[in-house]
Amino acid sequence: MVHAENLHSASALSGKQQCIVSIASFTAKGDTEKLKEALAEGLRNGMTVNEIREVLIQMYAYTGFPRNLTCLNTFIALLDERNAQDIHDELGRDAAPLPDTVNIRELGTANQTAVLGRPADGRVYEIAPVIDTFLKEHFSRHLQP
Repeated sequence: MVHAENLHSASALSGKQQCIVSIASFTAKGDTEKLKEALAEGLRNGMTVNEIREVLIQMYAYTGFPRNLTCLNTFIALLDERNAQDIHDELGRDAAPLPDTVNIRELGTANQTAVLGRPADGRVYEIAPVIDTFLKEHFSRHLQP
């Protein structure tokens, strides 16, 4: 059931934000035909190549590398098609690396706690403690507190 407050929230998204949702959704599904349309829509709505690239890169944690690479290749093919049509998309600024003084484990822990609303714990960390490292490293690179 769709609630009125959810409709209001959805309509509050900017064009770029709506494109991010579509790109992420079709990446997660692995629907490359619809993804290609969403990618083109993102470029038409002012997203830069690097902004879209970052959305696709961050999806690896949710889709796995094989699907992620397929979706990145879909983006490359779209850019090649557009370039052949003499459409030159704005590259945009690259993601800034973290300063050398940042402890990625501490930053990842802070981001993970902010996302969850509490420190992460549970049996999953007992049976697979390395997953905590992976998550914290992902959160340190892709989310800012």
